[in-house]
Amino acid sequence: MKKVKVYFMSLLAVASISMTAVSASAQEDNSLGITVGVDYMSNYLWRGSYWFQNDGAFFPSASFDVMGSGLSLTVSGEFSEDYLFDGVNVGDSVKDLQATDFGADYSYTFADAVTLGASVWYYMLWDNDLSFATGTISLTFDTLPLSPTVVYNHDYYTGDLGEGVDKGKDFYIQAGGSHSFELVKDVASLDLGVMAGYYDSASCNTSGISDINFSADFAVTSGIITYSAGFHYVVVPSKDYYYDLNDKKDINRFYATFGVSCSI
Repeated sequence: MKKVKVYFMSLLAVASISMTAVSASAQEDNSLGITVGVDYMSNYLWRGSYWFQNDGAFFPSASFDVMGSGLSLTVSGEFSEDYLFDGVNVGDSVKDLQATDFGADYSYTFADAVTLGASVWYYMLWDNDLSFATGTISLTFDTLPLSPTVVYNHDYYTGDLGEGVDKGKDFYIQAGGSHSFELVKDVASLDLGVMAGYYDSASCNTSGISDINFSADFAVTSGIITYSAGFHYVVVPSKDYYYDLNDKKDINRFYATFGVSCSI
């Protein structure tokens, strides 16, 4: 728990620095910068693996945009669909993976051409030995076709994974691109994209191209409410991330997403 407290103190320090650095124009914004919502994922795939054993998941969240500074602080949850509706009959292997997540995200765009993103998240699982922190850096070239994006994630497990297990060497690299279509100005949009990921997990002794995710996401905004829906087709090239090594069809996976949020 000491590491969790240190993490919260770090977030508060970053927030305080950002608040003093924002411009007067940002301070005149009447928006509170608060967004609350919930998302549903019909099959929770995480880096090419079934997080809840081929089950859907709900993700309630609340975030705070720190006065237009580019910094956002978020608290969210990860809950198995089966656990929420049939918790008595769900095994410990699923219960242990429920989580509460705490994150700080920052982004800055240089000359309307390149966007740099950085974040730190702590995933506090119900089995605390599985909890971990992830630091992320991303780079998006906004002026190029399909907005090419590169993302690097590095994990550090804070719990006890057993003797001899590498706790701080897991990394996940993504590369891809996307294009957004404004269907109705300031109201409806469609985002098409593809992202390929390479996951090297020293903690689990696995590595390889874990997922190639083809996505189509639709969003509609009405006042302070935003509704979203999406469809994802995922190819899993590496057998290290198959759910069943004998099932060749498992290379192809699908899931849908639905969400609603309110921003004030």
